[in-house]
Amino acid sequence: MADKKQNNQLNEKQRIFCREYAKTGNGRKSALKAGYAPKNVDVTASKLLRLSKVQAEISRLNEKAEKKSIMDAQEVMELYSAIARGEVKDQFGLDASLADRIKAMNELAKRTVDIENRLKGTPDNVVQIKVNWKRD
Repeated sequence: MADKKQNNQLNEKQRIFCREYAKTGNGRKSALKAGYAPKNVDVTASKLLRLSKVQAEISRLNEKAEKKSIMDAQEVMELYSAIARGEVKDQFGLDASLADRIKAMNELAKRTVDIENRLKGTPDNVVQIKVNWKRD
């Protein structure tokens, strides 16, 4: 008896189903959008969601979306820089206030100092204080 090789590739309908399910979390709507027959769409969606290759693709798509939605450190620094330079307008189209620009500069300074400390090997929680004691 010849071994059946499991096909881990998704067909086009399954790929569409996975994309839609990752967006909505709704099996019925996702199966309909993928082009499955409306008559048995609930059963079809349930069967699809039990397939390991479908589960893996949905997980991959969710991870990708999550990574895309979270700002990385570079984006944060660029936004703070743009605010500090006055390049970002508020919701009314007005320039950022001086207070907001100063806050952005402070945040940039904190992060720059932290980065410099890490490069030098200085722990973040260490503060050096020099005291000169004089006796009168």
